[in-house]
Amino acid sequence: MTAFEPSVVELFVGPEARRVDVFDRYTVDLSMLEVGTAFTLSFWYSPASRETPWRVLVDRANGVKCGDLVTLAVDGDAVLSGLVETRDVGDDEGREGPAFVISGRDLLGGAVSWDADPALTLAGLRLEDALEHLYRGVGVVPEVSESIPPEARVGALRRPRRGAFGRKASRTSLTRVKHPRVGEKVQQVVSRIVRGLGYRVWTTPAENSGRTAVVVDRPRAAGEVHFRLSRVLDEDGRVVASSNILGGRERTSIADVPTEVTVFADAPRGDASAAKIARTVVNGFLLTPEASARVSDDAPPRPRFVESRAARTPEVAHNEATRVCAQANEGFRRYTATVLGHRQGGRLWVPNSRVAVRDDLVGVDETMLLVAATLDGSKAGAQKTRLTLVPEGALSELPEEEPT
Repeated sequence: MTAFEPSVVELFVGPEARRVDVFDRYTVDLSMLEVGTAFTLSFWYSPASRETPWRVLVDRANGVKCGDLVTLAVDGDAVLSGLVETRDVGDDEGREGPAFVISGRDLLGGAVSWDADPALTLAGLRLEDALEHLYRGVGVVPEVSESIPPEARVGALRRPRRGAFGRKASRTSLTRVKHPRVGEKVQQVVSRIVRGLGYRVWTTPAENSGRTAVVVDRPRAAGEVHFRLSRVLDEDGRVVASSNILGGRERTSIADVPTEVTVFADAPRGDASAAKIARTVVNGFLLTPEASARVSDDAPPRPRFVESRAARTPEVAHNEATRVCAQANEGFRRYTATVLGHRQGGRLWVPNSRVAVRDDLVGVDETMLLVAATLDGSKAGAQKTRLTLVPEGALSELPEEEPT
């Protein structure tokens, strides 16, 4: 296996970013497919830790509390910013010793759970301003950013700031969503806004930032490949020493993937009548060589028919059918691999990075898009990262019309 790059992992808690270095295990998810991803940090009691580290955790005035902001740093780079939502302290009879376990979600966890103010007027606002108004209602103060270039270091950790809304990216497109609906979660409104403009939204480490940023961007489809995964077999079927994949698996499923999608809609024609629109799109993603190698040509057709309220023109109906195909294709084929460490060549494994993958054992040899990374480690064990990748072109970025 290739050389392991060990990392220094640190935790900072609260508005003053107090350093807490007594945690024994961490599990952190980074994903561009969802927001509000969970984290868990475990601290085990020992007599040696009683006087200082353990007291830091349980102190009634200054200990770790629900609602505290936490930032996990890898080699000084902020990879997670989130809120403590649950603290669980103590032990059970017959179990291991006392533990202090904190868990929560990333910076947008509150936006996933809590409602947007339906009195907000959003239409015509710049995207940056609309996001600021929405997130402010649930106390989320993120930095808006483009996804970082994979060749860049993420940046030195700074003290997290609660009172400023950083703007690294220029996202000046005008919002078309008028108002949040009653009972609609903040992140649901944000997703509607960014989908309408052809973007995605997720959280990720940000260049030169003291915490993770809210990324508003498109899936990466070009640029240099900086990461490589390999499990190469020699002539005797043994894994060569230069390989870095500890374990790899590919899953392909056509269960929810249509072969074609037809969108039906009404187009205004005047005199209170409407012209019928019907547009059919063949799922070309299934016709690629990589897909054909995994799906039989004799598989039965899988049509999907969609009635749209937003498609008022043939072009919009065509785009909607294409988008339905693309959304299904996200789950068509996924490759997961586990590697040692959280970096390769000094760069953090972060979503929206292009990765050259060669796994002779499962028959993968192509460039794929990294969409999720789980960082896992402990003081007693190795640091590992579990990576999830999809074929390039599998993620949708077509603008989505707002229903009228």
